[in-house]
Amino acid sequence: MSDRRHAHPSANAFSMFLSRGDLMELNKRRGEERFVPAGRYAQLESAIRGMLCGRSIPTLLIYAFDHRTRLGPFLFSDMALIPGAVWSLAAALTSAGIGPVRSVMQMWNPRVLPSEALIDGCRPEMLLVSSMQIHSAAAYQLISDAWKLGQQRPLVLAGGPKAIYEPWDFFGLGADGCQGADVVVTGEEFVLLELLERIVHFRGSRETMRDAFQRARQEGALEDIPGLVYRPDDAPGPPEYLVSTGVQRLVRDLDELPMPLVALETVEPPHRNRTLSAAPLAAEQLHRHASIMTVLPTRGCRFRCPFCPIAPYNQFTFRHKSGERLRDEIAAIAERTGIGRFFGCDDNFFNRREVAAALLGAMAGGKVDGKPFRQAVAFATEATEADVYNNRDLLPLAREAGLRAIYFGIEDLTAQLVAKGQTPERTEIVFQQLTQHGISPMPMMIHHDQQPLWSWGDLKGLLNQIRFLRRAGAVSCQITLLTPAVGTKTYQKHFTDGLVIARMGDLPVEDRLYDGNHCVATRFRQPWRRQLNVLLGYAAFYNPVNFLRVLLKFDKLWLERVYFQTMGMLGLVKSIWNARGTFWRMFRGPIVRHSQPPEPKYPLRAP
Repeated sequence: MSDRRHAHPSANAFSMFLSRGDLMELNKRRGEERFVPAGRYAQLESAIRGMLCGRSIPTLLIYAFDHRTRLGPFLFSDMALIPGAVWSLAAALTSAGIGPVRSVMQMWNPRVLPSEALIDGCRPEMLLVSSMQIHSAAAYQLISDAWKLGQQRPLVLAGGPKAIYEPWDFFGLGADGCQGADVVVTGEEFVLLELLERIVHFRGSRETMRDAFQRARQEGALEDIPGLVYRPDDAPGPPEYLVSTGVQRLVRDLDELPMPLVALETVEPPHRNRTLSAAPLAAEQLHRHASIMTVLPTRGCRFRCPFCPIAPYNQFTFRHKSGERLRDEIAAIAERTGIGRFFGCDDNFFNRREVAAALLGAMAGGKVDGKPFRQAVAFATEATEADVYNNRDLLPLAREAGLRAIYFGIEDLTAQLVAKGQTPERTEIVFQQLTQHGISPMPMMIHHDQQPLWSWGDLKGLLNQIRFLRRAGAVSCQITLLTPAVGTKTYQKHFTDGLVIARMGDLPVEDRLYDGNHCVATRFRQPWRRQLNVLLGYAAFYNPVNFLRVLLKFDKLWLERVYFQTMGMLGLVKSIWNARGTFWRMFRGPIVRHSQPPEPKYPLRAP
């Protein structure tokens, strides 16, 4: 076991990097060390299946969701879209022979409790909780509930964006600090499989996965698996420190990841019970509850915006699937479920021309029940304006591939916040050509402290830019406030400059408010004015006058414009109502600000 006890050489540097309280960019590996060997993912799957020999491991997978975060013009879409974490994790587990798996999405099943869940009549042997930062409170509640089972509780694993950047927050829960995750996975599916392969290796014939985990940890067998954080022991009370095994390694070829089809039969039907249904939702019935499926064409972005953690998380790499794999994946899901709308979880789809051309070319030749993608599929993705502008000759091919919308991280047309090649002139050209091909331009803007609400004779003002985007042909518009994000270069500076709000009256600023929809960091003494600016910006785009304008202006995106104007107006009204309490506290005050960045809850140490 000596090879398994050996810590990875970068683990010590990573643990020191975080134990100082430095929550800036994640550390990264160098060169080929960033990647796992080709084919290693499939080897792990095969090894786990071989060791299990058909033995069942009932597993409950829950995507945490805090309903208090439902704000913005797209707030109705969250109920119709199945997050990528559900598919990727369920597919990874099922393909490795682990199961039965039940996938629970809290937006559909807000009351399901791990302590009352039974899968095929058995208590789950493992509980996996995936959480974004804004949904962390819901994740903690799920983990604490699992601890109610005492010695019968499952092995608790936490993952997702929150776990990647702040793994310590999943420990020391409960009144005595004993509760928490057994292990936090700070990486992708490969890290999870490495962990499970090691646990299954230690599992005796009558042992549970939690028993095997504790024995493997005691013997130091987890120390060479990069991407884990766990307690060194199960001593009473909160941990003195946490063990960190370092930065994950990445699967370079995304074709190695399992097809999501194997996860289609794991989804819990929507209900408001605390227990699970007798059986999961049939794949053929998914279209009755969801209208948008997520797929993963690419990962990574060539831009290094100081307020965005995407490039550092991907260790400044760009990974992608092949066009044939993506085409087959979309076609198979559409034919099986009857869902034809897909959202690509890309950071920048047009990041590399040769990759975008290959993906679109293969998709253009795809068919669903005999119909070409152009007719059968509505695909949306994210990209930067500069990259689409430079590759606008690919737009006819993109439309043949089923591309129907591009969400642009424009942020600020004047490039005062960040320069990514966006200009008003390019915006008009790109939006016009997208409209001609029936592809919806969907700009996403960031309202920052240097931007006024309105300016005279230029495009510096927020309302000026919103008006320009509407006239240029934008179908929708998202406006967020610049918010400090863990894992970015500017995170600490927001705190040291005294911009980050700690409390609004009697309301502490918790994770759920770091959603870009709430003003939690500003140099202005009256943050409610910045919050009001965002509402006014939305009202300038989504309103009855603009609704009438789109009704009377027919083009290839007429239906899309009518739909998003309607949903945007409803979303604005509901957002104002949902945020009324926060806005009042922001207005009434007093506003208390942080004077320094937060420290990690517990120090991280190398094995």
